[in-house]
Amino acid sequence: MKFELRKNCLAQVVAIALCGSFVSAVQAAPTVISGFGTTSATIDDAGYFSPAGALGLSFNGREFVNLGTFASNWSLNANGGSVAVADSVAGNNPLATTAFGVGGSISVVTNLGGGGGGWSLVETVSVPASGHVAVQIQLTNNTGANATGVQWGVGIDADQGVPAGFGFGTTNEILGLGNASAVRATSLDGWSLTLANTTSASAFNIASYIDPFSCCSPVDPAAMLAAAQAVGNYGFADSSINLAYDLGAIANGQSASFGYEYIMAVPEPETYAMLLAGLGLIGFSARRRSAV
Repeated sequence: MKFELRKNCLAQVVAIALCGSFVSAVQAAPTVISGFGTTSATIDDAGYFSPAGALGLSFNGREFVNLGTFASNWSLNANGGSVAVADSVAGNNPLATTAFGVGGSISVVTNLGGGGGGWSLVETVSVPASGHVAVQIQLTNNTGANATGVQWGVGIDADQGVPAGFGFGTTNEILGLGNASAVRATSLDGWSLTLANTTSASAFNIASYIDPFSCCSPVDPAAMLAAAQAVGNYGFADSSINLAYDLGAIANGQSASFGYEYIMAVPEPETYAMLLAGLGLIGFSARRRSAV
């Protein structure tokens, strides 16, 4: 029975195909994917978590992105310049993506033949486990010429502390680099969101990045790769967490595939205990000051 449940959840896939047209597309209704009774994500036409409605990325009843400034984005560079930036804050759809259902799964697809060629991308979003939302990217060069310096960036502003009254700030940590790239944002009450690479191809240069300047603006993948941030704690702030991929050269008609995963977690019991103890000390200190 458990196997069948897992199989059904894995079958709920969102496929997003982006064609190389810079004409605005008519927006369809955002598409919801869910699984295991705990995890849901709402994907907009442009391929980021949808700012429409209350739920964008949710786990165990806690919303992780659509609070405050609901920032979710991806960026594509090639040949030394920007090709497209999809940004939920701007609400744009730079590659004219249209969302709709396909077959028996929850899907979002577009016409790859439109726009006279250019870059095309298939994005598949699934819920492989409770608290996990996985993204698989297949990027294809249909520009008619070989491309160099192809880069991809993805970012999100984690605001999971807001529903409990703990604000927009998170403790931001880089957990790994290269193929092990992972970056985590943890709210004051211990709920965490980790953006982790799932790509095994060692040919790609992959970087974890915490934006020290903004919570909510897309970061140029070239800047993230050049920053070469190291593993460590980058402090408590309202910052976005990001991954950048240097895919190198992609010949005309060729593709590159890679993936990443959003991992949501509730605090461990000992974290709750420490939090309650800390709040108790703060309350005791405040009472002493008022008594004096």
